[in-house]
Parts: sequence; C-alpha cells; structure tokens
Amino acid sequence: MVQMLDGASYDGRSAAVVRGLPGRYYTDPAIFEEEKQKIFFRTWQCLGHVAMLPEKGSFIVASVVDQEIAILRGEDDIPRAFFNICRHRGHPLLEGRGVARRIVCPYHAWTYDASGQLRNAPHTAGIAGFDASTIRLKSVRLEIFMGLLFVNLDDNAPPVAVQFGAVEAEIRAIRPNLEDQRLVFEYPMVHACNWKASVEGFSECYHCAPVHKYLVDNVVDPTTYVLTVEGPVQRHRLQSRDGTMSQVLWHLWPNLAIGFYPIPGVGSVLCTRHMYPRTVGESIYHYRWFADPGMDVDAIVRYAQHHATTTGKEDAEVVIQVQRGMTSRGFDSSLLIANPAKGDSTEHAIAAFHVQVLSALGHAPDGRMR
Repeated sequence: MVQMLDGASYDGRSAAVVRGLPGRYYTDPAIFEEEKQKIFFRTWQCLGHVAMLPEKGSFIVASVVDQEIAILRGEDDIPRAFFNICRHRGHPLLEGRGVARRIVCPYHAWTYDASGQLRNAPHTAGIAGFDASTIRLKSVRLEIFMGLLFVNLDDNAPPVAVQFGAVEAEIRAIRPNLEDQRLVFEYPMVHACNWKASVEGFSECYHCAPVHKYLVDNVVDPTTYVLTVEGPVQRHRLQSRDGTMSQVLWHLWPNLAIGFYPIPGVGSVLCTRHMYPRTVGESIYHYRWFADPGMDVDAIVRYAQHHATTTGKEDAEVVIQVQRGMTSRGFDSSLLIANPAKGDSTEHAIAAFHVQVLSALGHAPDGRMR
C-alpha cells in the first residue's frame, strides 16, 4: 500500500495527497532489471492482433523487453509463438512481418516449418546422435484473447482470461466481433522515458487541459471523466465534446490499454496502446487503430494521423521532461493528488499502479526491498 504524506496507508477511495515512487525507480538500471525479470517475464504481454496474421505462414516479430518473439500462423492455421533464434547457433531468424512457409536461418540455412519443427540442417547426414526430428524452435506461451495476441514467458502463469475475463464482456458489449477488426493504421512512438512514465501519462486526465488543447476543445469533455480502478484494471470513461458518443478505455496491468475513440462521422473506433519497455530510459508507445467491417477506413486513418501529431506528440514531449526531472536531486518522490470522485484531476490510478509495481518487485511502500 502506498502512503499519504502523514505516513498512513492510502485506502484508494478518499481524497488525499499520496507519495508515489522515488525517482530512482525511473533511472536505476538495477530496478529496471528487476522489473524485466519480475514483471515483464511473468505477465501477459500483448504483441498484436490476429489481423496481423492473415494467412498461413504469416508472421510478426516483436519483443518483450530484450527477448525477441516470433508469432507464426502454421499450415494448420494455428498461431504459435517462439523465441526468434535458431537452435543451432542462436542467430535471429525472422524480422518484422511477412509470410514464410519455411523459416531459413540466414547464418547456416537451418530450416524450420511454421510449426517450429526443424526440417533441414545442411551437412548433418550421418552425424552420430543428430536427429532433426527432436529439434524444434523453443516455444513461448501464446493465448488469443479478444482477438489479441498475448504471450507469457512464465509457463506457470494462469491463463490471461483468469486475470482479465471480466473486461472481455465489457469490451464485447461495444464491439462483439473483436476478431474481425482490421488493422488500418499504427505508429510506434519513441518515448524517451521509463515505461512507468508512459503508463502514468495514460492513467490520469489531470494533464489533459494544459497539455492536450485540441483534444479537450474538439474531441472529449474532460469534465465528464470517470476513472475507477479494480485490481489490475483501470477503467476510463468520458463523453465526446458534442455529447453524442462516449470514449471508453481500459488499462490492463502492466502495460496495455484498449479503448474506443469517438470519431465524428465514423463511430466508436477500437485502438490499442502498448507501453513497451526497451531500456531504463526508453519505451515504445505503440498505437494500433482498427476498423470494423464497413467503417470509413480513410476517415479513421486521417484521425489517427492527426492524433499522432497532436495528442500523441504532446504526450511524448511531456514524458521526456518527466524523465529528465527524475534525475534531479531536488526530486524525492511523486506527490499524487488522489481524488477518485473527480475523474478529470485524480491520480489515484497512478497510486494503485505504484502499489502493483512495488508488490511485483517485493519492495516496501517506501521503495525499500523487503
């Protein structure tokens, strides 16, 4: 539990000033290494959507921090995930996205099928003890949840639906055919900050009025904001500026946001945001915009492009400065304004997020290791 200024534990419901994480949690490579091992290698990480695997042999390559993962749709039409390295000498196998019915290592031409089975290894005939049938790419747990591709490096983690099953019904109430969405635009933005600063920027609208002028003047009404937290899920809801539609967003621990954006003349459009950590001081804030069958794709793309140059760019610029501030000797820890009753200015979701970080790391509320 995080603490209020007087040292008491914050209950998550009342209005209070709450102490957040110390600055070293954003700058210390040792803490980032702990987060990698205890958070990102143990939680479900969303790497995309089934729309990104449209045919047999389709693949995408993405990373969980420093671990490259390849997801391929096999000849049996089943998507599978593997560590993106050859079993021979560890050379990476695939890059980006594409279609590959056979996976050929660029180094020595060891060849695998889309199910991960080794099919050919040149010059190994007659080698005692070498049996290609026993060699496969090392698999990674993959689950498809709401049409999204989730991987987990922890073989003992509970299924993703166990953690987020309640969210699925809420999201499908808006868009039942999540698997049928078409990816129409995406942009990965470099955030020159620790991943937690990226998550925190999403987790409150306190900054909306001073930072996002176009958004609040033309798209949404921040005075209608309602923000709640329940376990690993944040829920955000507010009305469009003209009052005809709602913007609804969910944040799923630790670094995925799913939302429906009110685009005039189009309707509620599905967008995912991924706060991918790369180093202690850099993350990738990856937007993916989807179209429901029959929607005006051009209009969605225009909106998404404009969003990238306004709200997205503004967020990136702010978190760069936050990261800069974390190195100052004048900064001790965040002073979070927690007021759940006032959604457009509360930071209680950040307080809850900090609790989750500390709990996952096994650190005490004041940032000390237990």
